[in-house]
Amino acid sequence: MNPGFIYDATKFTGVGRGALQGHKQFTLVSPRHFVCATHFKPAIGHPIRFVDVDGAVLDRAVASLAEISIAPNSPTDLTLGTLASPVPLTVKPLPYLNLANESYESAEIIVFGHSPLGTSPRGGRGTIQSFLTADLDDAGPQGETRLFSFEYDPASGGHDDCYLEGGDSGSPTFAMVSGQPALVGIHSTVSTPDPTIFNYDTFVPHYIAELDLLLAPSGHRMMPANFTATTLGISPGTPSPAVLRRSNPGQISFQVSNTGAQLTGNLSVTVSFPVGQQPSSLSAPGWVAESLGSSSWNLRAATLAGAASLTFTATWTDLPDLAAIAPGISADSDTATAVAANPSFSLAPSYAEWSDGLAQPGQTADPDGDGLENVLEYALGGDPESGSTTLPGGHPLLPVMTWQGGTVTLSYPERDDAVLRGISYLVETSASPATLAGAVTLPAGASSSTAPFSPAVPGFVKRTLTWPADGPKRFARVKVTLSE
Repeated sequence: MNPGFIYDATKFTGVGRGALQGHKQFTLVSPRHFVCATHFKPAIGHPIRFVDVDGAVLDRAVASLAEISIAPNSPTDLTLGTLASPVPLTVKPLPYLNLANESYESAEIIVFGHSPLGTSPRGGRGTIQSFLTADLDDAGPQGETRLFSFEYDPASGGHDDCYLEGGDSGSPTFAMVSGQPALVGIHSTVSTPDPTIFNYDTFVPHYIAELDLLLAPSGHRMMPANFTATTLGISPGTPSPAVLRRSNPGQISFQVSNTGAQLTGNLSVTVSFPVGQQPSSLSAPGWVAESLGSSSWNLRAATLAGAASLTFTATWTDLPDLAAIAPGISADSDTATAVAANPSFSLAPSYAEWSDGLAQPGQTADPDGDGLENVLEYALGGDPESGSTTLPGGHPLLPVMTWQGGTVTLSYPERDDAVLRGISYLVETSASPATLAGAVTLPAGASSSTAPFSPAVPGFVKRTLTWPADGPKRFARVKVTLSE
């Protein structure tokens, strides 16, 4: 960062230099893409050096190059390069100046160039004068390229006016939009008839469609400097099943929406899960998805139309044994203000969580051979591997029915969060064991209530049913159903 530079250098972190050939300059148009002159492009593997807003030096190697053509066998002097890895947020890619019908003439421009000694970049000013298309038959290196020109007259040039010379090819030209630089051109060639010097830049806005086509597969587009703002929204998330249970499969789907009417681009979403909450996988159709580690993802989309949305889904093979999952989600784009969401999804207890670690975890298994299947042990508070028929405090595990003072009483333990767990307890009574199944109508005058055990049994209450003993003798049983 040169404090003596005539422009604010912190706004040009996206202009990099060839780390091995300091006079070459390259302009970022996305965190991983740059533009340069075809006839002066770098080699694959060549490092490009950036200086970020904090003054740190960052090198990125060139991974690939794509020459821009407007038709087969119609090359131009514009090339899109891809870096081996993206730059951090402290290095800012540059937007392009988007004006209608090439109405750029007389626009004041910022012209970047090289130092003859290769020690630092230079910058000066100029004014766009005219447009032309160079023919393939021309002797210059640019091919059939849309160019704009700016001139320098040594007799009348201002102190900060500038012109091009050998070695400047590929360096950028900008215009200021609301105090920020916007890319207009890439230096292509220069003509030096005496005395006026004619300078020619590849007119980058002319090739936005071709550049966007190359950028889209990576989830990027060229950023417009002028746009109508839109807004983004992040849905609260939809779990499936509706009740997520620990140690069970589950998934949560989210939508990121362009809630405004205008198309937006360079949509970027970061999804992060705290350690121990990360999903088994994340699917994102329509996005370019990159894992940032075991618990974070970056999702990108080149464009998103107004009132449109994209979905991504986090899937767990086994949800964690935690009270809740709370991901962090942030989204931004090149025409919208960043938004963030921190939804939380409660995880209900489950039979799978309770039975984890049992040698025989099946619901109908009976590891201790006491005649109670695991699902009954789960519902009534038993230990499936002990054979004990009492709860803490000496309370009976199994239902108890008594007859005293003209009243029949039936009691049994019941989980205090039975509804959350999907457990239902159904009392069946009948004059004969053979007709108990489905006999859910309680005797006349029956009542039901719950109360804490004394001494207490954590997580359980005592269910008590009573009815008058003036009818026929009855058999009764408690049927447990688990519906997770």
